[in-house]
Amino acid sequence: MEQLLSRPEIQSAVVPFVIALVVYLGLRKITASAWLWALLVAFLASAALINGLIVNPLTGTRKIILLVTASFVAAALLHWILRSDNLQRRFTTIISQVALLWVFWAVVGRMDSASMVLFLAGSISLVLVSEYLFVRIIDKPAQLHGAGFSLLLGVGLSATAAASALLGQLALALAAASGGALLGWVLSGSVSRQQTRQSIAVLPYFMAPALLGIAAVMFARLPWYALIPLTSIPFAVSLVPQKSSSRFVNALLASLPGLVIALGVAYYVWQTGSSGSGY
Repeated sequence: MEQLLSRPEIQSAVVPFVIALVVYLGLRKITASAWLWALLVAFLASAALINGLIVNPLTGTRKIILLVTASFVAAALLHWILRSDNLQRRFTTIISQVALLWVFWAVVGRMDSASMVLFLAGSISLVLVSEYLFVRIIDKPAQLHGAGFSLLLGVGLSATAAASALLGQLALALAAASGGALLGWVLSGSVSRQQTRQSIAVLPYFMAPALLGIAAVMFARLPWYALIPLTSIPFAVSLVPQKSSSRFVNALLASLPGLVIALGVAYYVWQTGSSGSGY
């Protein structure tokens, strides 16, 4: 069993998918935030297998694991405190920018002024655009999870192709967990409680891929411009009409545009490669 769990495809695909599916199906009648708890449990299980739940020394990757974990908890619980949509949007915007600075400041602080301005402007813009695009589809579960799954899959495959296996595995684990939650939503039909439509719920879906993608640019060989088409995935998904009465059909159609973009970007990164940092 230990040898089986040490295989990357088990750690970053099978384990998170199965756990997310089981947890979602178990909580779907209890809470509207079932998918958030499902993704959290699945991510923690995968992170433990991939990297170990060790905090010290506090590397950039471990900071990302802590922040992604915190984002799920905040998304699932803080809507009870931050009642208004406006407060939730302000909170997610501020916390995502603070997260960027905490993870990358050690590197950014060593840049010259021009590079620092470019990095901050680009990364902040990427996060803000991603947040806006996900909030637009918060009330459409098929599109929300289809976009989240595709974006995380694209980041994971691209990071792996750019020679960052650890970051790639973490992103792929989240993608698999998202796929498990999406399948759970399809299977549960009208039995599950209506999914939470609070703006704060999208925090993990835009913060996790942003942090992992930017880390792959900074610490590996992912070209910075690869993040542009990946960030557009929620917009592409939002263009697909959701007119079918079948949850399966809606989920399938919502996932297709994002999958095309994600696989296309990953293939491009794999084919072109890079001789140095992506930044």
